[in-house]
Amino acid sequence: MELIQHLLPSQTNLSLKSWNLDTTEQQITLNVSSTQTIAHCPLCHCPTHRVHSRYERTLKDLPVAQFHLIIILVVGKFFCLNETCPQRIFTERLPAVVAAWARRTARYTDRLKAMVLSLGGAASARLSHQMGYGYSRNSLLRLIASLPLPALPTPRILYQFLKEELQMI
Repeated sequence: MELIQHLLPSQTNLSLKSWNLDTTEQQITLNVSSTQTIAHCPLCHCPTHRVHSRYERTLKDLPVAQFHLIIILVVGKFFCLNETCPQRIFTERLPAVVAAWARRTARYTDRLKAMVLSLGGAASARLSHQMGYGYSRNSLLRLIASLPLPALPTPRILYQFLKEELQMI
């Protein structure tokens, strides 16, 4: 059980409940629950401890050897205690593990981003099929399109040219 515990994306926010190895499907399934007792509303950031309910999220994670790793994550829905907040019920966030609404873990998404940034769309799609990820080039390019643009500094030569032109006027 201790070895399987190290497969979790985060050992601080998650608790392993059970696991299953399916050799016919080449899949390891981890049943995991969140250990957070206090959640913050995503709109007003008000902390709360009042649990509304719990539900399961199925996440795809990095493969282990030839096995696909599936994480069934039980997270809580909480009541927002701020009466002025329009968000009455919200789901707890685990940004170190998974983005909101995502179906794959953050570390798996980071691996895909690194692969497509270094290879491009078609080559990374071929590699993803060889590695067992199975993503199309369009899916991988959409992943890149969602990345924020890097901050670019102002070119110094253009800046000096404009500065001299403005002084002449």
